Amino acid sequence: MFFYINNKFQKSYRKSFGNILFLVFILISMGFSQNPDNKIYLTLQGSISRALAENNQLKSSYYGLQKAKWDRYRAWTQFLPTANLSSSYMHIDDQTLRERDFRSYMPPEMQAEMPQTVFQESYYTAIDVSMPIFNGVLLNGLRIANAGKNTAQKMNESTKNNILFQVINSYLSVLKSEDLLQLQKDFTNLARLNYEKAERQQLAGRYSENELLFWKIDYQTQQSSLINTESILRTTKAVLTNLIDMDMFTDFEVESTIPINILNEADKFSNLSNNEILQMIKFSDNELIKTNAAVAASQSSTKLSKLLYKNTYSSYLPNVSLLYTHAWRENNTLELDDYSPKTYMINLSIPLFTSFQNFSNVKSSYYDYQQSKENHHNQMDNIRFILSETANKIINLKTQCELSKLNVKYSQNNYRIIEQQKERGLISNIDFINTKLALQNNELTDITNRYDFISAIIELNYLLGKLDKVVITD
Repeated sequence: MFFYINNKFQKSYRKSFGNILFLVFILISMGFSQNPDNKIYLTLQGSISRALAENNQLKSSYYGLQKAKWDRYRAWTQFLPTANLSSSYMHIDDQTLRERDFRSYMPPEMQAEMPQTVFQESYYTAIDVSMPIFNGVLLNGLRIANAGKNTAQKMNESTKNNILFQVINSYLSVLKSEDLLQLQKDFTNLARLNYEKAERQQLAGRYSENELLFWKIDYQTQQSSLINTESILRTTKAVLTNLIDMDMFTDFEVESTIPINILNEADKFSNLSNNEILQMIKFSDNELIKTNAAVAASQSSTKLSKLLYKNTYSSYLPNVSLLYTHAWRENNTLELDDYSPKTYMINLSIPLFTSFQNFSNVKSSYYDYQQSKENHHNQMDNIRFILSETANKIINLKTQCELSKLNVKYSQNNYRIIEQQKERGLISNIDFINTKLALQNNELTDITNRYDFISAIIELNYLLGKLDKVVITD
């Protein structure tokens, strides 16, 4: 009896324990599958990978490259023969049949001897094979297709580098905005504490209403700055979500630190002299084309425009083509059982007068080519200007970063002294606020200078075609 009760208890215990384990497993699974904060966490590498896979501009550029590849295949197929099967059916009225059938004009004894060649219902079938022997437009079209493919490749590379630069820059802008927001929250919280303390002092009769308003204005000023900083953060996040093709209203957070490889690049530039930085942007035209993807794409586009211009002269050349036709004589049945003539023909076509259409086409293409050349030179000049501007920005920000660090250190020391003096009532509220604002402005300036310095370095690497050395894109 005891054994039966004990065994029954063990079975009930095992069943209850199994149910508990099952519930725990369900709860754990729900915890792993759902983020309680419903947030997405992004790293720089994750943002880059998502942009390379999902960005609409990159997809468009990729499809343009695929189109150029198939245009090249199509240009080759223009030299291959083409075959067409044609078949027709015709019905004529009785009067037309009598007029066309010459047997009706012959004696009856001769009509039976003559084959019928006109039918009231007739069918005709033929196979036509044609092939170009010489066609200047097709020959130049092959070169144009090759140049178009090369241009599409350069454009795709340029678009990829541009999107990569924008993603890195936007990611850093989000980090910068978050650092500024955190600093602004700290100062807003400090202003709130000062205002609450002033309220207590005013209730105790130690502060006048005007002194309380002074601290209230300071608190509301900090709140206004906080709201503005939050708006800037939302804007920078919206830019990043647009680049990585993520819903603009998605709640996400980014890694709170700058990637180490970017920090190492910033340290390297901090140790470079001004002349060493300026030497990095000195290129010949050919070196600049090899270095900058956008300039390389512009040059490739100019070459394509030149080929299109030269191709217009092909309209003055003769065209030679071969045509072969295998047909079945027209009769009154669908069956291919009648006489089948075979025809070979070489067709020569020479344009004599086209009402100046060819001439106007040549002129139009010529000026389009000249426009493309000028745009290319302008692109090179713009890139050189941006390189110079970016290098000078790096030099300036490098100095500003060193200065802002000293200003922050000085302001922090000064603020501690002023804060102690304020507690002892040795300074006025205005002096304290001015000291606090000086510290706040210096810290804001320091954060801004550091991120602007890093962003300028990223931009220079982008212009020099070296972004892959700063971040991993695979």
